[in-house]
Amino acid sequence: MLVVSGIAEAVKEDNEKNVVKGQCYGFNLFLKNEELDSQLEEIESYMMARGWDNIVIQEQEFLDDTSVIEHSVMQEAISKAQQDGLCGVFNHTPLEEA
Repeated sequence: MLVVSGIAEAVKEDNEKNVVKGQCYGFNLFLKNEELDSQLEEIESYMMARGWDNIVIQEQEFLDDTSVIEHSVMQEAISKAQQDGLCGVFNHTPLEEA
C-alpha cells in the first residue's frame, strides 16, 4: 500500500470538525495502487470533493505490513483504501503559519 502525506488548504468551513476555510491542514492518504503518478488526477478529485485544494504532497512511502499501524482511525482508512482504492485521513488542527 502506498501512503502519501502532505498539506492542503480548506476551501470550505466545517464547524463540526473545526475546519476553517483558508487554513492549511495535514493529511495522509492510503492508496491501494502503489504508482503515485498515475493517480494524481484521482487524488486531486478525491481531495477537492472533500473541500481541500492547494494540495502539496510532501512524502510518500510503501507500507508492506499494514498490521504495524495500531491507531483505529488509520486502520479504518487502510481497510477502506483496500476496498475502494483510496482513503484519506485529515488532521483537524490547522498548521501554524511559517
